[in-house]
Amino acid sequence: MYSKIVLTLDGSEVSHQAIPHAVTLAKQTGAEVILVQVIDSEAQVMIQTAGSSIEPMAVGQINADIAHDAVAAEREEAEANLNIVKGMMASQGVANVSTMIREGYAGDEIVKAADETQADVVVIATHGRSGIGRAILGSVADHVVRHAAHASVLLVRAHDA
Repeated sequence: MYSKIVLTLDGSEVSHQAIPHAVTLAKQTGAEVILVQVIDSEAQVMIQTAGSSIEPMAVGQINADIAHDAVAAEREEAEANLNIVKGMMASQGVANVSTMIREGYAGDEIVKAADETQADVVVIATHGRSGIGRAILGSVADHVVRHAAHASVLLVRAHDA
C-alpha cells in the first residue's frame, strides 16, 4: 500500500511524537522513510532580523552575515536531529531511511518534498490548535493536508509529555 513515507520533523518533542506511527507503517509495509526537516532560508532570517537604520548598506551586510550563520547553525542542528531519528528507526527495524533538509516555509517545502519523492503518505504531528490559536500561529499540518496533491496525510495529535 505504501512504498514511500515522508515523516516531517522539526526537532521538537511534538514532531517526535509522529515517529512511532511512521515506524509502524514502515514495518507493516516495508516502505522507505524519508525524514524531512525544514529550516528557515537566509531571506526569512533577514526579514526576521531586519531593523531600521540610517546606514542600510552596513546593516544589510550585517544582516546577511547573521542570516548566513544562523542558517548554517540551523542546518547543523537539523542534520544532528535527523541522524538521531534515523538511528532510532534503524534500531527499531526500519533500515530504509533517508534524510532531507529543505529551506523555506515549512508547509510549502513539505508538500514539495512529498511531490518530488513521490511519497504515498506524509506523517506529521500537530498541536491540534483551533480558533484564534490557529489563526495567529497558522498551521503547517493544515497547509499540508490542503495542498498535498498525491499523498495521503496522517495527522498525529500531539499530547503533553
